[in-house]
Amino acid sequence: MITEVARQLDCKPDAVVTSVGGGGLFNGVVQGMRQVGWDDVPVVAMETVGADAFNASIKAGDLVTLPAITSIAKSLGSLIISPTTLDYYKQGKPPILSQLVHDREAVSACLKLAEDHRFLVEPACGASLAAVYSDVVAALSNSGQLPAKINSVLVIVCGGAIVSTEALEQWKKDFSL
Repeated sequence: MITEVARQLDCKPDAVVTSVGGGGLFNGVVQGMRQVGWDDVPVVAMETVGADAFNASIKAGDLVTLPAITSIAKSLGSLIISPTTLDYYKQGKPPILSQLVHDREAVSACLKLAEDHRFLVEPACGASLAAVYSDVVAALSNSGQLPAKINSVLVIVCGGAIVSTEALEQWKKDFSL
């Protein structure tokens, strides 16, 4: 995926945003970034609270097994991450910024994407989208963790197998959006 994006872009993005579950997609993104010479581009690794094995593992400095997935983002949820995922974080190339959002923010981002682009995704993807719709990227930029001037952000939009207009409407009601 990253090699194809690199072929289509004139320059490197200022940041790459992706959801993290068990690490499969994330690991592929990191490997692709290394292959195309983007190992200096920060990765914003997004998870929802309750499906946050990566964030918990970073805090512990070792693999952590969650007792359960309590987030609505079930397809994002993995009780434990791949050891490679934590190794990539520790290596620091590319730099990785682990961020958490609540289910409400992920669902809100799903609804905004549907409104803005007529594209349905599930909350696992909404976690990534929340990085831009909920100003996570702006906050990271303001704090100096990302460049002060952001020109482009590559957001990996993944997942929509369990989503429908009915599901979105239900989540909208569930979270009073």
